[in-house]
Amino acid sequence: MAQDGLLHQLLAGVQDLASALAPAAIGAAVGQAWEKGLSFSQRLVQWAVGICVSYYVGGGLEAWLRLDPFVSDAISFVLAMIAFKATPRFVAGAVELAGSLPADMRARWFGASKKEDADV
Repeated sequence: MAQDGLLHQLLAGVQDLASALAPAAIGAAVGQAWEKGLSFSQRLVQWAVGICVSYYVGGGLEAWLRLDPFVSDAISFVLAMIAFKATPRFVAGAVELAGSLPADMRARWFGASKKEDADV
């Protein structure tokens, strides 16, 4: 008797997971349709990146903006399509920002350095 309840809960959990990830998975697959020459492992990585970025960013936007589920699914779909191409640019921008942040903080907190004053 308890096994029937457990099986039902397991199937319900799988259904919930599939419905949550379906827009992202389909969007990532559509994004791959135009990519030529990718190996199978590259396609799997692109699919995983699309799903992860779409799921978390889409969920954050849905919670923040209180979006309708249909609109949220549409945003997740689009995010998954562009995530693999946008992620390297985002990482490069974040690295550049992190590299310049200490110098910007020093300049803001302690004023311009003596070298910068001499250049002016």
